[in-house]
Amino acid sequence: MIGLVTADVAAPLDPDLLPLAEAMRSRLGDEAVAIVSWDDATIAWETFAALIIRSPWDYTDRLDEFVGWVEHVDAVTTLVNAADVVRWSTDKRYLEDLAAEGVPIAPTAFVAPGDVIPTVEGVHVVKPTVGAGSSGARRCEQHEVADHVALLHGQGRTAMVQPYLDLLDERGETAHCFIINEGGTMTLSHAFRKGAILRSTEVEQEGDLFAKEDISGRVPSQEELALAERVLATEIVRSLGEVFFARVDVAPYRQADGTDSHVVMELELIEPSFYFMIDPATVGLFADRFTNWLRRRGITSDVGASTSDEC
Repeated sequence: MIGLVTADVAAPLDPDLLPLAEAMRSRLGDEAVAIVSWDDATIAWETFAALIIRSPWDYTDRLDEFVGWVEHVDAVTTLVNAADVVRWSTDKRYLEDLAAEGVPIAPTAFVAPGDVIPTVEGVHVVKPTVGAGSSGARRCEQHEVADHVALLHGQGRTAMVQPYLDLLDERGETAHCFIINEGGTMTLSHAFRKGAILRSTEVEQEGDLFAKEDISGRVPSQEELALAERVLATEIVRSLGEVFFARVDVAPYRQADGTDSHVVMELELIEPSFYFMIDPATVGLFADRFTNWLRRRGITSDVGASTSDEC
C-alpha cells in the first residue's frame, strides 16, 4: 500500500490530491493507494510500502508533533521526502544556509523572540519562519512591522522581515517544479506563475489554512531556471540525501542600482502544491517517476507493467 499523506482539514483544499491518487491507482491498482491523514492514530504506518507527503498543512501549528510523526514513520517505512529533508525544510531559516553558499535570496531579517526588532523603511512583509500558504504573513507599513513581529513572538515564533518586492505586483513569482528522474537527477516537470498575494492587507482566504492563490501557466526564463537549478545543486541540499520532489519559487528583484535580477523566495521540499491542472500531463509524469522509483528499490513487487516517463 502507498499512502498519500494529507490532513483532515487540508484534503478538501488540495487540488493535486485526487488527480495524483487516480494516476497512482491507474499504475498500481485501485486498492494499492490510500489517502491518509498524518495524525490518524488508528493507522499502523509500518504496513505501508511508502508514504508520500502531500498536504499536511496544519503542521505549522503542531510542529513538534509533526516532526515526531515524521521521525517515527521514517523509521518504519519509506517516507518521501525523507525525515532529514523534512527537518531542515520546516523552518525558512534554511534561506540563510542557501545564502551562505551564494544563492541570492530576498533580503531577510530573521528575528527570534528576544531579538531586537529591526527599524525599517517602506512596506515590508512579516511572516513566521514556520508557515505554509502565507499563514501568519502580513503586509506592513513601516510603523506596523514591530507590532506584527511582537505578535508572532507572543506565539513563540521567529519572525522574518522582508521588504515588499514591488515587481511581484506586475510579474508574480515563478514556481519551478522538479521531480527525480531515472538517473537520480532532479529535472523540471513544469512551472507556473504565482500572482502577488499581499498586494494589500486584505487577503482572500482558501478555507482556514492559507491564502487563495492566483495560478497560471508559465515558461520560466533561462535566468530563473538556472537559479532554481543552482539551489538544488547546493552542498546543503545535496547533503540531505535523495530528494524525490522539490519546488523552487523565484521572484523578480530590483537591485539598488536599478537593474533587475531574481531572488529565491522559498525552497519547498515538504508539501509543495504542484497545481497539476496547469499541465495535465505532469500528474502522469509524477506517477510514472514514483512508480519506477519504487520498482528500482524493490519496495513494491506488484507494480505491474513498466511505465514510461517520456512525457
